This record gives sequence, structure tokens and C-alpha cells, in this order.
Amino acid sequence: MHDLPFQILFLGEDSTWQNISARFDDKGRPRLRVHRAQSLNELFLVLAGGTWHAAAIEAHAWNYQGLHCIDKLHSEYPAFPILALYSSSEVGLALKAKNSGASRCLLLDHLSQDAVHVAVLSCLSEKKSESHLRKAPPVQLTFNIPDSSIAASKNQAISHALNNLLCVITANAEMLDEHVGSSGPGSHSLVEIKKAAKSASELMRLLK
Repeated sequence: MHDLPFQILFLGEDSTWQNISARFDDKGRPRLRVHRAQSLNELFLVLAGGTWHAAAIEAHAWNYQGLHCIDKLHSEYPAFPILALYSSSEVGLALKAKNSGASRCLLLDHLSQDAVHVAVLSCLSEKKSESHLRKAPPVQLTFNIPDSSIAASKNQAISHALNNLLCVITANAEMLDEHVGSSGPGSHSLVEIKKAAKSASELMRLLK
């Protein structure tokens, strides 16, 4: 059904990431490719800029802030597969993660490529999401409203579209940065893209 590896975003603490990296280090034909996001904001940026099959979030990371991250991601992407990772010593955490919006809960103690692959495939098979799922811009059509409201709505739509464009540029630049060395071909162009995206982002903040 899926010939290519599933693309998974991970959000969690350093120790868990090191554990996952060691377990999922497959030099043959990997079933998963896991990319780490350093923060929830970065996860949203990267998610908006590529094709991802699921997000794996450590539920008890940063004093249980992982639950908050699950809730925020679910509120923005309600049909996107979210895998909550938890320890067997955390009694009741799986239920809390499910209530926060997790699609599946996986024990870190027995985590493997097969377990994650099966969980993601199960979510996709249930048609709860598709690998290319993206958040649709919240555009609302309203009739018979004052001109000032129409202008505000247009400005909001334009601002949202520009923000999405910046997210796509930034996320793809970060992904390219992983494959382009500091002195490799295209490195200078990549630096200029990042500078331009940062300047545009700062300008957007000033205009709000």
C-alpha cells in the first residue's frame, strides 16, 4: 500500500530522541523516516511545508507539556494522526493523551519501527487522515455585511495566505539544510532564502 517510508515528525525530550534515533537507525530499506521538531512552533512550520504521515509526541515531556502539544496539534489538524508516546510507569497517561486528541498511544518501553508503522498504517486505513492532509485556511463567506468588515476579512485572508507561504519557505529551507553542507552547492542560495524569509516574517509582525 505504501512503498515509500512513512514520514514522521517527533516532538519530545533529548533522551527520548536519542533512544528513538538508536532504535530506528536502519541503513537498509527503512519503513520510517523520523524528523525531530525542536518546538511545537517548529512542528507546525515543518508540517505546513511538506508531506507527513503522522506526528509522534512524548506525552510526559517537559513536565507533561507534551499533553498540551497533543491538544494544540489536534485542534489545528483534527484528522492528522498523532501518536502519543508514554512510559509504562506513567499510570493513566495513555487515557489523558487520548482525551487530548491522540490517535494512538504507544509504550516507549517497547517502541519499534514495526509498532509505529502499524499504528500509522492503521490510522490511514481507517481513513481518519491522508498523507497529504493540510489545514484548510479558515475562510468564511459572509453576505450583507458592512464594507469595513469586508476589508477586514480580506486583510485577514491575505495575512493568512502570506503566513502560510512563509511557513512553506522556512520549512523547506530547514529540510534542505539537512542535505546541503555549509560549503556545498547551493549553500549560499539557501542562506539567502533563510535571510529573506526571516526579514519577511519580521515585516509581517510589524504590520499586524
